[in-house]
Parts: sequence; C-alpha cells; structure tokens
Amino acid sequence: MKRKIHVNVAVLSTSITILVAVFMLMTFYRFHTDNQMNSLKNTGNLISNILISSDVSDINELDQLKHYKGTNTRITLLNRSGDVVFDNMADTKNMENHRDRPEFLDAIENSQGESIRYSATMGYDTYYYALKLQNNLILRVSYQTENIFNMFSLILPVIVMIVILISIISYYTSFLLANHILKPINILTKNLEGNFQAGDLEELSVYDEISPFIRTFKNQNKLILDRNIELEEKANLLDVISSSMGEGIILLDINTKIISINKSGIKLFNGRNNVSLAGQDFIRLCRDLNLNEALEIAIEEKSSKEIIIHHNSKYLDVYINPVLREQRLTGLLLLVVDTTEKHKLDLMRREFSANVSHELKTPLTSINGYAEMIESGMVKGEDITKFASIIRKEGGRLLNLIGDIIKLSKIEDDANEKKLEPINVYFVGKEAISTLESLALDKDIELELTGESSFIMGNKGMLQDLIYNLLENSIKYTNPGGSIQLSVVHNNLDTIVKIKDTGIGIPSEHQDRIFERFYIVDKSRSKKNQSTGLGLSIVKHIVEYHNGKIHLESEVGKGTKITIKFKSI
Repeated sequence: MKRKIHVNVAVLSTSITILVAVFMLMTFYRFHTDNQMNSLKNTGNLISNILISSDVSDINELDQLKHYKGTNTRITLLNRSGDVVFDNMADTKNMENHRDRPEFLDAIENSQGESIRYSATMGYDTYYYALKLQNNLILRVSYQTENIFNMFSLILPVIVMIVILISIISYYTSFLLANHILKPINILTKNLEGNFQAGDLEELSVYDEISPFIRTFKNQNKLILDRNIELEEKANLLDVISSSMGEGIILLDINTKIISINKSGIKLFNGRNNVSLAGQDFIRLCRDLNLNEALEIAIEEKSSKEIIIHHNSKYLDVYINPVLREQRLTGLLLLVVDTTEKHKLDLMRREFSANVSHELKTPLTSINGYAEMIESGMVKGEDITKFASIIRKEGGRLLNLIGDIIKLSKIEDDANEKKLEPINVYFVGKEAISTLESLALDKDIELELTGESSFIMGNKGMLQDLIYNLLENSIKYTNPGGSIQLSVVHNNLDTIVKIKDTGIGIPSEHQDRIFERFYIVDKSRSKKNQSTGLGLSIVKHIVEYHNGKIHLESEVGKGTKITIKFKSI
C-alpha cells in the first residue's frame, strides 16, 4: 500500500507538470499567431486607406507602395479573376494566378480573408491577409516569420530539465506523504488499546491492516448513525405535519412558557413568524384573560379543559391537555382550532330561521285575520272582494318567499353535482329582456341589450333566474323615464355581463351586505314592491355555483352597475 501511494502521487505530479508545460506552449503559440495576424491586418488596413486616396487604375500611382519592399511585408493587388495586378517584390508577368488561394476566396465572399502557410524547406510561416477594395480589386499583404515550433526547440531542453526536477521532487514528496498517511496505522498496530476518536477510526477503516481493530467501532458508529438518521427523519416528518396543519399546536411547560409552537399556532393568534416565541410566556402571545385562567386551572387540577375565545375577530376553540410523566405534570399541550366559519354559519342559520319565521308570520297573520273576519260574518258583501284581494296578494307574497327559499336550497344542494352545458349568455339575456319588456314599458323605462354571443358552461335555468332577477330588481328601483342597459361581452377568456341602471342607487353603508339573505335597504319601498329580500342572495349563489365573480358599484341618485365575470368556453 505504501508503494502504491508513493508511485501514484509521483506519477500524478509528473503528469500535471507535463500537461501544464504543453498548455503553456500552446497558449504561447496561440498568442504569437494572433499577434502576428493582427499586426498584418493593421498593415493591410493602412495600405487600403492609401489606395482609396489614389488612382489604383494607374499603375504609376502604385509606386508609392514600393518603399514597403524593404520591410519584409509583401503587397499584392489582384483582380477578381485572381490575376496579379501589382506586387512590390516580384514581376507580375511571371506570377501565377491566385484564384485558388484560401485568403483570396474568403475575401471575394466575405470582403476579407486570412491564412497561414508553412514552408517545410525554409522553416518559415507565411501569414496572409486579403481585403476587397471598393473598386473590386483584392489587396493581399503577407509576412514571413520563423516558425514558432523552431523557436520552441531552443527552449525544449530547459523545459525537459524542469519536468525532470519536478518529478524528482514529487518522488521524494510522495515518499514523505505515504509515511505520513500510514503513521496512524502503524500506531494502531502497535497499540491495540489506543484511545482514538470514532471519526479517525472511520477514516482508517478502508485499510486492511487496521480493519480487525476498528471493525467493532465501525459497527457501533453505523448503528448510532442509523439511529440518528431515523430520529432526524421522524423529527422532520413531525415538523412537516405540524407546519402543514391548519390547527395550532402549542406545547407549554408548567410555568406556561412556550416550548414549541407551529406556524398555524402563531398565525391564529396573529403573532409574527419572524420572532422566536420559544421561552416566552404564553400571555405574550395571547392576553385573553379566560384562556390564561383556564391554563392555570389545568395545571392545578392536572385535567383537560376546553374553552372558546373570541380573539382578533376570530372564534378559537382551545383544547388544553396536561402532559403527564409517571403521574407528574410536565407541561400542557394546546390544540387551537379556528371555528370562525362555523360560528358565522351558526349565526347565519339563526338569522335565517328568525327571518324566515318573521317573513312567513307576517303574511300568514294577515291572511288568517282577514279570513276570520270573513268567516265570522263581520265583513259586508262589498268588502269581501277587497279582503279576498288582500288575502290573494299575501298568499302570492308567501308563495314567492317559499319559492325563493326553495331556489336557494336547490342551488346549495346541486353544488356538489353540477349539471352544466354550453349556454349562450347573450341569448339568455335577450330572452329576459323580451319577458320583462312589458313591465318596463308600464313604468316608461327603456330596456337595452348590447354585446355579442358568448358561451359558458352553465345551468340554463339558473342563468335565466340570474339575469331575470337582476333586471327585475333594476326595474323595481328605477324611476319612470329611466333606462336599464344589459351588455354581454366576450373578453379574452371571460364572459362579462353588466347590468347598469339609472335607479335610486344603494347607500355605501349597505353595499357590503346587499347580497345577504333577507337584507333589505328600504323596508317601506321593499314592502311596496313585494320584495322577499332573497333576490340578490340567489344571484350571488348562482354566480358562485358557476365559479364566477360579481362586483357592485352604486351611487345614490345616479344608479347601480353590477358586473359579473364567467369563464368562457
């Protein structure tokens, strides 16, 4: 093993040295050729500028280029056929055609070209640069220089000596390195009872020489590592689960100091996620007096508690459970559940029941009263017709109310099993306009339909009720001489339905609640129009049934605009 380390390190060092030397030679060669070519290009561009200011068609004008003859820079002018027109170092009559030269071909095609050719007999490199002039002549300049590899041959012995020197140094360095690596193994071999760190033994376990001594330690280390990984995975899993829960989980010690809390627990109490709450008193998270008293009682009695608190506009159910170890209290575990929606639903259910009872009781009381008067004979013949008419109106109001309640229930029941089909919303609006046209004419109200055909996946009956209810509502609350405009527009991927009227408008303080069940802005006007207070609530439920969005804009005395957005198909 010592010999392997010794040889491998020495070979590696020598190989790297040779590669670095080759890389440096190649880099120098690349730099040399680029430098020579750039110098030649500069000369070519300079000469081309001189030729631009001269009459190139007159050979006598080219005599000014003769002075370049002593500079080792050869200047040649060629026509597009490759024939030599001028050369500062040779007689053009004896020169062959140059149309097969690569630099000439590149200049013809790309306006300029370059090449390097090596002469094996002379040992020189010739650099060529060709440039197409404005008069379609080709200017070629060339320059001869000693081949770079010939120059390298002069310094090659020095490079070889450096490589040999580095190889010798690497050989002795690898010898010292091998001894250093094997030193701990030698110590382990001589000292079976040595006190070593587990990590050091793990590093040395790859060597056969010490495997009998550290196999037991290695097995123990593996067992501990596996246990640590298992515990870490369980901790990470528990952290992921608790972080993903919507419920808050809080662990307190017997002094009600926070040991741990998940993100939901912080969020439910409106704490800041970027502040560490570990070690802080629970009262800093929540100052609710009833909850903190319940915590104290749970600690004293070592018993479970459940309490509902109203905190920051939320209803929170807090389940307090003692954490016992051998009948000794070690802390409290709190499970916090946000039941705000449940309380809101309960409140809505109670309000709905009370409103339904009230709305049903009013017409029934009126019907029952007039019926008793007719039955007892207290009503004269000419009043019977009047009372019967009242009973009929109240009965119709009652039927309308029951019908609206049934519609709401049906929409909610069908929400889980939707039956949708392609519906042309513009056509539905056209039907609603046609149905309500006579009602609008009676009030001298102008109904107008604009837009275009636009299809959505929907329930036709519900969409008919939606547009009919909105238009009828606008007619009810628009004064004679006003106007109502219904528009259906296909906008990119959406179908936009807008109903705009010039009615009485809705005060701003009522606009947030206008879609609630049985909510009525003006009860006196509503009674006159026989409104049940469920029309706009039905509209909202139908929009939600179709996954749409509804927006209301209104100003008192100027009118109301309702915009509904559906997903088009």
